[in-house]
Amino acid sequence: MDTKNVVVLVGRLAADPELRYLPNATPVANFAVAVNRSSRKADGSFEDSLDGFFDCELFGGQALALAENAGKGTEVHLTGSLLQKKFQTKGAQSRTISKIEIRVSTVAPALPAAKETPATEQAPAPQPA
Repeated sequence: MDTKNVVVLVGRLAADPELRYLPNATPVANFAVAVNRSSRKADGSFEDSLDGFFDCELFGGQALALAENAGKGTEVHLTGSLLQKKFQTKGAQSRTISKIEIRVSTVAPALPAAKETPATEQAPAPQPA
């Protein structure tokens, strides 16, 4: 059976990305994305509510670019896959703790909406010679 593990999110960075390097000099950015859910109210208007904070991990050149160019509050579009990490606690009553992260494969800042140019401000059409 073929299974798929694909995540697509649009949200805002909850804090500045934390950049670190692996021993082989590969950059790694760790960051959290806050995602809202819109729902329609009885009067027809929309209301946003926090859907959650999702921990993300990004490797390579994109990690470096994200850390240098995006900060807290930046809206990002990302794709990736879910990754489950397990940790064993220490002590007399050790237990396993599970954490779900998003292993990001692509990330891009959201582009601002294009501004419409009023017809009166458009460049004049070229005149024939």
